[in-house]
Amino acid sequence: MGESGERIAEEQIRKTLDAVLRTPCFTRSPKLASFLRFVVEEELAGRGAALKAYTIATRALGRGGDFDPSLDPSVRVEAGRLRRTLDEAHALAGPGFGVRIRIPVGTYRPHFEMVEPPSPAAEPVVAPAAAEPAMPTHLVVAFSPRGQTAIIALLTGILLMLCIEVGLLLGGTVPVDRGIGRGTSLAESLR
Repeated sequence: MGESGERIAEEQIRKTLDAVLRTPCFTRSPKLASFLRFVVEEELAGRGAALKAYTIATRALGRGGDFDPSLDPSVRVEAGRLRRTLDEAHALAGPGFGVRIRIPVGTYRPHFEMVEPPSPAAEPVVAPAAAEPAMPTHLVVAFSPRGQTAIIALLTGILLMLCIEVGLLLGGTVPVDRGIGRGTSLAESLR
């Protein structure tokens, strides 16, 4: 049932779920796709009231039976990511899905609402400017958590190498064993 009390056909909800899961937002995150599919299927099966962090962690996210939601916030974190990703998918599709799937804050139970396509008279017709190419209004570049970690490690390594190089250039000495027993600057060792 939708938020405003209207009955939404299960077939229409499943069709929307499949369309949402095919968006780039969800194809790049199998974990979020599994989370969304699980909570929607549980709601459609009449078990939405039983959706708890432990159930989601063990049955949708592949966590072990020793998962403790009071010690591990991962389901809450993933639920926040899921809400943002759902908003992104719906923003990309506009009213094209027909049904909007939402997971309100404070619950894992999905809500469904009908989305009315805009009437043709309501949209103003704007002629594109011939001189200016159409540019996207915003570009979203997202990296997975592993990708973010790799980028941070790479940048940290580069920064470390730069610091060492600057230290050597500013008069640091490099011990060179030439039998003399004294340190030699980098410039001297290169001569």
